[in-house]
Amino acid sequence: MTTHLVYRSYGGENTKSRPAWFSKLLCAASFARAAEAADVQVHWLNDGPVPGERMRLFERFGDVQTIARGPIGMRGSYVTALRLAIESDWADDDLVYFCEDDYLHTPDAVEALRALETRPEVSYVALYGATPEYANSLEYPDGYHYPRGWPVRPDLQVGGFRFVHAVSTTSTFGGRVGALRSDYPIFRQAMLPFRNRFLDHETCVIYQGQQPYTPLQHLTGPPNDFEPTPRGVARAAFLVPFRLALTVRSRRNSDDPHLLYAAAPNLGCHAELGVINPGRDWDAVAADTRVWAVERGFMTS
Repeated sequence: MTTHLVYRSYGGENTKSRPAWFSKLLCAASFARAAEAADVQVHWLNDGPVPGERMRLFERFGDVQTIARGPIGMRGSYVTALRLAIESDWADDDLVYFCEDDYLHTPDAVEALRALETRPEVSYVALYGATPEYANSLEYPDGYHYPRGWPVRPDLQVGGFRFVHAVSTTSTFGGRVGALRSDYPIFRQAMLPFRNRFLDHETCVIYQGQQPYTPLQHLTGPPNDFEPTPRGVARAAFLVPFRLALTVRSRRNSDDPHLLYAAAPNLGCHAELGVINPGRDWDAVAADTRVWAVERGFMTS
């Protein structure tokens, strides 16, 4: 049983609101540090060219692959990463962790993944994901809550780490290779309504065998999604058949749900202001990572 790491990197930047410590090099260094501590090599998957200082780090801590004819965009690189895993010769019970290039990780993050290798009840794992104790106030202004009727499983204590049954996470997550092979149609179906995004929340709910929408939400979408404007009404009408189809698809996993567990507190941090979950001093993690990277010669002080 093995843990594999696939890190998607893009040379450009976007306009997200970032913490003062953010850089893609720093985030990559935190992941390389965690991988080294757990003695796991990283598959660095580049969507087009990346800066030289990042490439030097990549070549030191794993193998590098550049997507042909890139950059192909966030969704295209995501599909490429998923297919890399499901079309590989990796065993079904292996774990693979997919990471985007704007996440900071603690030094023991990959060790936590390895601790889950022998826990078959965990099909998917989030090192960054909201839990009842650790949820950001922007996405959960009224506090964290499970969907109505959600069958919460007991927490897991594994190798000194605590994992909580979670509802959903982002496209930075881990999964059993066999579960991914089985659930790949869910990931693709959740991409159908849009060109440049995908429904990661719905994806997680569906592979866990739960319905992604209430009856009313087939019309309005999830909370805060519907806008009472002519354009909003037209958008909602367009999405109704896609939402109904996703609900139908969820029933296929109801008898054999693939469960998602999130580290509590989180061991990874989405480096975007407003969605950084509490529970750790992420400024301190960033500062400590910088010291490590400077000592290794990958960053300047």
